[in-house]
This record gives sequence, structure tokens and C-alpha cells, in this order.
Amino acid sequence: MYAIKITTDVYHLVQRGGQHTLCGLRLTRVISERNAGRLQMVDEVPLEKKICKHCERIKRQDTGE
Repeated sequence: MYAIKITTDVYHLVQRGGQHTLCGLRLTRVISERNAGRLQMVDEVPLEKKICKHCERIKRQDTGE
């Protein structure tokens, strides 16, 4: 799973359980116009966004890359 904020060009990787990103940001489960400024989970990598540098670093450390 991935998390996006509509107002930024970055996406985050979501931890198991789906409540936080790898870099520690809290997610909202409700998708609505009112929550446009909050991180929301999505199923697919958004093509127009780039990965959060902190999520990417943590994933590399966890996988030993």
C-alpha cells in the first residue's frame, strides 16, 4: 500500500497494519475533499509522484540493499 497527500508530489510506503508510513507519518482512512491535506492510502503507485526519500532509505535498510 501507498499513501499520498493530494497537495504534494511525494508518495509514502505504508507499514503493515496501515496506520503509519515507514517514515512515521500517521494516515487517515477516510477519503474525502475535507481530508485533502492529510495522508490517504491508495492501492497503486501514483505515476506523477516520487517516493519519499525517508521511506526509500528505510526500505533499503530493511531489505539490505
